[in-house]
Amino acid sequence: MNATLQFFGDWGHVLCAGLFAGLTIWAGRRFAQSMIGKLLVITLSLTSIWALSIAFRGVVRVESGAIESLRNCAWLVCLFITPRYLSPATIRDGRSALPLYVILMLLLFGQVALELVAQAAAGQGAIVVRAAEAAIILHALWVIGALILVQRVYAGCDEEARRRLAPVALVMAAMWSYDLLLYLAAFLGDSGSTNLLFAMRGAAMATLAPVVAIVLHSPAGRSFHASRALKWQGTKALLALLGMFLMMASLFAIDMFASKAVQAVATGGLFILVAAGLIILPATRVRHYLRLLVAKHLFPHRYDYREQWMAFVDTIGNKGSAHDAATASIFRRAVKAMADITASPSGALLMPGLDGEMHWHDGWNWKGELPRECMLPTELIDRMRNKAWVVDVAQERAAGDQLPPWLQDDATIWALVPILHYDALIGAIVLTRPPVMRPLDWEDFDMLRTAGRQVASYIAEARGEQALAEARRFEEFNRRFAFIMHDIKNLVSQIALVARNAERHADNPEFRADMVLTLKDCADRMNILLGRLSQHNTGAESAMAEFAIGDLARAVVTAKGAGHPVLLEGDLSLAITSDRIKFEQVISHLVQNAIEASEDGAPVLVHIAKDGAQARIEVRDHGCGMDARFVREELFRPFASTKQGGFGIGAYEARDLVRGLGGSLSVESAPGKGSVFTLCLPLSGKSAPEGNSQEKAA
Repeated sequence: MNATLQFFGDWGHVLCAGLFAGLTIWAGRRFAQSMIGKLLVITLSLTSIWALSIAFRGVVRVESGAIESLRNCAWLVCLFITPRYLSPATIRDGRSALPLYVILMLLLFGQVALELVAQAAAGQGAIVVRAAEAAIILHALWVIGALILVQRVYAGCDEEARRRLAPVALVMAAMWSYDLLLYLAAFLGDSGSTNLLFAMRGAAMATLAPVVAIVLHSPAGRSFHASRALKWQGTKALLALLGMFLMMASLFAIDMFASKAVQAVATGGLFILVAAGLIILPATRVRHYLRLLVAKHLFPHRYDYREQWMAFVDTIGNKGSAHDAATASIFRRAVKAMADITASPSGALLMPGLDGEMHWHDGWNWKGELPRECMLPTELIDRMRNKAWVVDVAQERAAGDQLPPWLQDDATIWALVPILHYDALIGAIVLTRPPVMRPLDWEDFDMLRTAGRQVASYIAEARGEQALAEARRFEEFNRRFAFIMHDIKNLVSQIALVARNAERHADNPEFRADMVLTLKDCADRMNILLGRLSQHNTGAESAMAEFAIGDLARAVVTAKGAGHPVLLEGDLSLAITSDRIKFEQVISHLVQNAIEASEDGAPVLVHIAKDGAQARIEVRDHGCGMDARFVREELFRPFASTKQGGFGIGAYEARDLVRGLGGSLSVESAPGKGSVFTLCLPLSGKSAPEGNSQEKAA
């Protein structure tokens, strides 16, 4: 060992000795009156003496001798007495661990005996080497047994005793785990790792002093809880260390007692066993079996409900979380989330059809197919619906209950979980048996029943979203039809007005000319409506073009003015870039609404002006007007109208079209004073200077 490592080793053990000496004095002052306090003082003082003896002797050998054995013995007695002090019930429950205590005490005596043999045979090198190797094996076996004992004692305590014992158990587990690494390195003959681990042993032990200080400061202890993941990984690490130790011990025994031929055969057999272990241990069935053992012996419950619920919600609620793209649908995600709870390799979702019978709906990782109609007995369905009964298929088979062939003949089907939404059975999930077959117990039933209700809420939500999407499509369809019906009503009103006026003015050539224009406009607009109704109409993008507002407004005024006076004034040369057809629809709606709101003979005014970078088109009438509440809350809502027999669509459609064109529509109105609808749209770059003109159509 080099001087630097020797220096750190010596002073690390000195630090450990000083810290535990201080803890000994503190414990003596606070707890020396009680038996458990005296035991704690002895244990801490022996730990301090052990560290001090190594520092004085120098870090030159692996064996710590009799003082280390005394230290371990003191901690072992502490482990035996403390749980009984914290929880008297532990005395009765801990009797099964007494043989392990006895074995560990015998191993301690064996270590001391080997130390004495090594010292007595100091001049005989072979005996010293064999004694040292045997001592290392005994130390390693003792540490492994001590770790197992810590686990058994801790697991056998009640909840309150565990909470108070946890810091002490943590100190023992950490101390002896470090010793196990040290003795394994020594057994393997790795002198570099052995010297390093032994030199740092004092410093590592010193890091445990604060934990002991916590125990002394708070006699009730603190609540320490190791997660399932930590315990599972710790179990795997312990098994790996144990396997490595057994392998090295086997090689050591072969080397000591067997002949050359036997050594070769045994070494080859050991190699084959190791290779087989490397192949078998990673298998899904083996890992699942080990998890079952860990859950059974280290935890009060089979499931870690927090982790299970988080994983369940993550799987069923996150469409992109699954590794398989096939799990994108809510139904497959629901099956996978349920199967993950019990480690089932596959599952299927059954849902009732229109005939009321269960049908295959979806599956996850399912091999083959279930029959399309998955008949279930009425009695079984009633139990699932009324009692939220999780069906143990294997138990039903064993009881001789009548099951449908698809359940009776498929030995892989393990459970049938009801999907209950309130009191309605909206489906059932079929789960296949896990890699390691086991009977369902009360924890499985409770977990699956609760998860089934959660799955039902997700499926109901998905169905609601689907129904909402369909309702929105119907709403869009009805909305389009409402607009079309409104346009048809306007055309019918326009044609009826022309027909009435024809009785009086049929001989007037000017009237006949206006009538022809009106009928032509109605025919053109009817063709547009037919195009909107066509199944080939895919709602193509608007045809944007530049045009003069006055030209289009003049055509609308001429068509609408055949039966009612309509005035057009302002700057008719202003130009905009927009969809001509939609813009004409807006002007036509506004003018038609103004005509319908006006008294006979009361003119409607359309005024065009420039307002900065926008064109401002006002449609003014002198009709009955509207109050502020109606304008604010009802005017631009569909199917709200103040006119007798009105559809209430015109203003709503006009504003919708204007927004689509990038403009705005506002209104000013008062009862008895009429209304002014103001349309603003961006001007194009080629608008001519303002001019003034006025036209009248009557």
